[in-house]
Amino acid sequence: MKEILRVPMFAFMLLCVVAIAFVTVYILVARHHKFAARLEKIFVGILFFTITSSSGVTPTIFQKLHPSIFMNLETTAPTIIGQLAIYSGMMLILIPRLSKTTRNLVNVAIKWIIGDCFFCLFLLMMTLSPLWSQTPEHSFRAVLTLWGITLVSIYVGKQYSWVEIYGLLRWLSALLAVWGVVQKNPSSDGCWTGILSHKNPFSFQMANTASLWILYAVKEKKYRYFSLFITLIALIGLQKGCSGASRILTAILISFWIYLSVLKRLPVKWAFLCFLLFLVGSICIGILVLNNLEAIVVDGLKKDMTLTGRTNFWPLIIDRINHESPIFGYGISGFWQSWRGLEDPAYGIIDVKSGFVPPHSHNGFIDILCELGWGGLLLFFLSLFNNIFRGIKYLIKESFPESALPLYLLTFMLMTNLTEGGLLGIGTYWCWYVVLSVKLSLDMTAKDNQH
Repeated sequence: MKEILRVPMFAFMLLCVVAIAFVTVYILVARHHKFAARLEKIFVGILFFTITSSSGVTPTIFQKLHPSIFMNLETTAPTIIGQLAIYSGMMLILIPRLSKTTRNLVNVAIKWIIGDCFFCLFLLMMTLSPLWSQTPEHSFRAVLTLWGITLVSIYVGKQYSWVEIYGLLRWLSALLAVWGVVQKNPSSDGCWTGILSHKNPFSFQMANTASLWILYAVKEKKYRYFSLFITLIALIGLQKGCSGASRILTAILISFWIYLSVLKRLPVKWAFLCFLLFLVGSICIGILVLNNLEAIVVDGLKKDMTLTGRTNFWPLIIDRINHESPIFGYGISGFWQSWRGLEDPAYGIIDVKSGFVPPHSHNGFIDILCELGWGGLLLFFLSLFNNIFRGIKYLIKESFPESALPLYLLTFMLMTNLTEGGLLGIGTYWCWYVVLSVKLSLDMTAKDNQH
């Protein structure tokens, strides 16, 4: 194929075909509002699917599209130019639509800052973090990449309704489940990883798929059998993924919908308290089953007594941060740098019992601590509790189940990031947090203005 492209005449003909297709689609976007909206959702879906979970999907075509290549100092110029051309092309095609939908971005930004000032301060701290990073160029590229997907997420939160977001979540999760079952990619122990890099994120996504589609089966009788079919595929993937934590998470997420339907009838303060109790209870149940009940852990869920070694190196990470950079951390992507050898800030952090050298914290909150210190972690927790409270208010005021999506997303991100990373990074955990932060700010402001 590369040899054919080097033939001048063929390359010219291909360029003409691409140009004609581009102009045709551009005209359709300019003239047909519905077509433009659907094409935009497809582009957003491609990006979000590419960066699924914390490391993205594994098919080569999506790896070429993953924005993290901008963070890699060894990425070649042609690769960067090619990816920029693809994403720039998407933007150019959508210009007729974006010229209308982005007119009030300043007003949106003001409402967002007022609604979630802690998260906006967190973003400011993130943006400035290359100033105190040991590798400022690497951190600067990471910040730029992170801001790229953040801007897309801000737009989604501003432009899409919760019904549309719910639909996007469902279909992306369904595609991940079906593709993951077809392309099993079993690891050395026989556990499926699907089209993700590891069995744990695959199993977590299967738990997400099952809980989203089983709710849709209850809500939409017309598509009940199809919804149950997707749920069944997800449950098969969940079982073959061999993750004990994900099985517990599935039960928690499915019961969560029922619990939220009860919370909707309570006053805001009581609902907030009950939601926190649910979170604490869910976390305690997870720790109890995975960490203390040896018979269940070893024989049933196939886990060891230290959350697969995580509790062996978590204290080492926290101690390293406390002694060297407690307030501001090491900057974005500034801590886990194995390529620096002895100069790696994380050098020497190892699970002594197994000899495992972790590539990241295996905990989203500890990763925030590594990169932005206790100051960044405090800001994020303040933002998290703020969004939980606003999510409770939105749940009570609006129709179920779409009104429950903010709390569902927060619960899913919190539970999965207790034993895996990705909360702050080029992945969908970060994207959905930005989306719900912006969306809740706009929705709650609109409701306050009505009153």
